[in-house]
Amino acid sequence: MDIQVAISQDFLTAIVRLPRAQQKKVNQFVSKFRNDPLASGINYEKINDAANSDMRSVRIDQAYRGIILKPKQGNVYILLWVDHHDEAYDWARRHQCKIHPKTGAIQLYPTDINESASEQNVEKKTDETSSEATPSYLFKSYEPAQLFELGLPEEFLDNVLKITSIEELGAISDSLPNEAYEALYFLADGIPYEEVLEDYRSNASEDFDTEDFAAALAREGSKRRFVVVDDEALEQMLDAPLEKWRVFLHPSQRKLVERDWNGPVRVLGGAGTGKTVAAIHRAKWLSAGLNSSSHKKVLFTTFTKNLAADISEHLTQICSHSELSNIETVNIDSWVHKFLKRNNYNYDIVYPGDSNPKRVNSWKRALDNKSPELDLSDHFYEEEWKLVVQEQSITEKSEYIRAKRNGRGTRLNRKERLLVWSVFEEYLLQLNHNRIKEMPDAMRDCIAIIDTKNIKPMYESVVVDEGQDMGSQAYELIRRIVPEGKNDIFIVGDGHQRIYRNKVILGRCGINIIGRSRKLRVNYRTTEETKQLAVSVLDNVPVDDLDSGQDSSKGYISLMHGESPEIIVTSSFSEEADAIVERIEQLEAAGAKLQDICIVARTKKYRDAIGTELTKSGIQVYEVMANGVDRRHHEGVRLATMHRVKGLEFQNVFIVGCSKSNVPLQNFKSQDPVELREHDMAERALLHVAMTRAMRSLTITCHGELTSFL
Repeated sequence: MDIQVAISQDFLTAIVRLPRAQQKKVNQFVSKFRNDPLASGINYEKINDAANSDMRSVRIDQAYRGIILKPKQGNVYILLWVDHHDEAYDWARRHQCKIHPKTGAIQLYPTDINESASEQNVEKKTDETSSEATPSYLFKSYEPAQLFELGLPEEFLDNVLKITSIEELGAISDSLPNEAYEALYFLADGIPYEEVLEDYRSNASEDFDTEDFAAALAREGSKRRFVVVDDEALEQMLDAPLEKWRVFLHPSQRKLVERDWNGPVRVLGGAGTGKTVAAIHRAKWLSAGLNSSSHKKVLFTTFTKNLAADISEHLTQICSHSELSNIETVNIDSWVHKFLKRNNYNYDIVYPGDSNPKRVNSWKRALDNKSPELDLSDHFYEEEWKLVVQEQSITEKSEYIRAKRNGRGTRLNRKERLLVWSVFEEYLLQLNHNRIKEMPDAMRDCIAIIDTKNIKPMYESVVVDEGQDMGSQAYELIRRIVPEGKNDIFIVGDGHQRIYRNKVILGRCGINIIGRSRKLRVNYRTTEETKQLAVSVLDNVPVDDLDSGQDSSKGYISLMHGESPEIIVTSSFSEEADAIVERIEQLEAAGAKLQDICIVARTKKYRDAIGTELTKSGIQVYEVMANGVDRRHHEGVRLATMHRVKGLEFQNVFIVGCSKSNVPLQNFKSQDPVELREHDMAERALLHVAMTRAMRSLTITCHGELTSFL
């Protein structure tokens, strides 16, 4: 007899809420249940007034019960919830679990929307009567059948059609199935119906069998909330039930991950939409499908060392040993170093603007060639070098004279360009004399070696995370190391989170994404309240889409709600530190763990100053190192800079020192309006990134005047 046992995401959430002793008992019960749901020791009890007549309770111990769905058709058992006896039975009375006939997905949702919606409608009618205004219904342009097609349960149609604002919709979000709320939100936010329908309705033209749970469990819409477990997957989930992303993928993620693409793919999405999760699962899926005879691997690369280390750690959690052995995870600069070393490269690699003595001296000598005829700052030359000369791989005077300078605020005629070039020409001579190369040059040298030696592409596929932070040279190199064709390049990124000012147009790097661009819209990290504040930092700021177009935050939704971010402004540093200590103590008293709290500052100096104050108050701290993984088993409040916290997430985040004098950083000297605008954008993106690390609570503190960004 073929038996399927599935676990709902809600069941894992419920386990986490139980006392530790009961968690252990639940784990033991689930293991036993998975082996044989019909074992004699499992006592099924009918729940007479359950919302679904197929729900049963099972005994965990004297006081605790599990709620299981045993459909009449097929040998399917679904673990739905676990709680204290009375609370478990009450949960079963207030929750429905059934298959939606239009989407074919299993839906698990509360049944009390009618009460809450009725209360809202009473209040609304009172307001309407007093103002004698005719209500404007949010979904007046849609027929009930259209909303039903998107996955809205039939019993909710009347109430939803009476909603008059997106705020009202948000107020009942917890009562709706996630997929139904998402679809409705996207419609309300202006996403076309056909586009939403494509994401949430199956291609099938007929209704689905609402009794066939075995078939429903295999559908994408069900997999976001339910997983059929084998012994290995069960053990992983019960060991770390909070790591739900390891088994539950949103259908929009799964559509990207588990399919063959005919060329490069670009995936955009706001913070918390699971771009990295999708990239990690994509690497796993690609690795599992590798032809063992090809001896090629999947390269997973990103911009920074610390993010590559974090990704490597996550891959070990979801991949088998053989899958892991087929994935090489390394940040792009480290890859360049290793490749050049293997090819006997005899230059030291430096970075534009860094403090390497040879580079600094080379730049100083180059600036000695500045023409007195031009009133241009040293900073102008630095930016011109990075954003024009290096970005366009210019090495000759004639190339610079013809170069496009889009986005540069200071105009230069032919004569002025010749005078400016004398600085860059000297810098190139000095670099060569000192046997050093900047990283963009080193990447071009990698390409030259590959072309000269006719080195064949080294990887079957390349997965790129945080793609917005890489420059043109990096993408041109990536294009060389993987053959063009099926499943070659998978890029995830978000221009709203660009903090390194590297802009790229993928098409100019030989990476054609036409027809293969997708967007993730559902944020499942931060609360809607935190998301709204974070998005406001970038309001009215144009953001590119990595391929010469513009990106938008329209249709970007958080499913979770919580407290609004708290902003604390004090008159002195000591008062700010005291407020932070007090708030941390409140979080501890409410049950928060210190390692789930992160202090984020714009600079190391401010981070360390707050860390010192926490230590004085008896609060243990732990620095998130620049080139390492955050080891969550270490005790202590996390300390990090805004740059370091990228790619991480914490239950509770403090952004400290968020004053006008610190954010934006006041070390940028330029009179060029374009450069000032770019600096402002980068600083806004950095604050946006820091804010969106918060999962449960966000606290922003400063002394003096609050940053103008807020």
